[in-house]
Amino acid sequence: MLGTRLNELIRALGIKKGEFARRIGFSQAYISMILRGKKQNPSARFMDSVCREFHVNPLWLATGEGPLFQEADSSFSSADQDLLSKYHSLPLDQRQVIDEIVDAMVLKNFAAAQAEEWDSMGKYAK
Repeated sequence: MLGTRLNELIRALGIKKGEFARRIGFSQAYISMILRGKKQNPSARFMDSVCREFHVNPLWLATGEGPLFQEADSSFSSADQDLLSKYHSLPLDQRQVIDEIVDAMVLKNFAAAQAEEWDSMGKYAK
């Protein structure tokens, strides 16, 4: 039953039900209905939110089969995975601030690389 799997997930994450609800953007009442079995078929948005936010294996969430969590991407180093884990533990508003900072840094680096390339081609007057 989905409610049983969600309880298992919340325990594995070590968070409270209210924090779980907040992080996936659903009300605590909605989560409680699922946990008690009153809501048998939650929305696809709910299922996607749980999987995306907590890296849950969609097959496990839907059926209980397979590992609880998705396998880590082997192209990430352990430092990358640690950073991603820390990032995902932050509230959404704080993640948005980090996204904006990273976007600004990427744009700045792109602009600097473009300026260097133009300078090497003699396109900047000194």
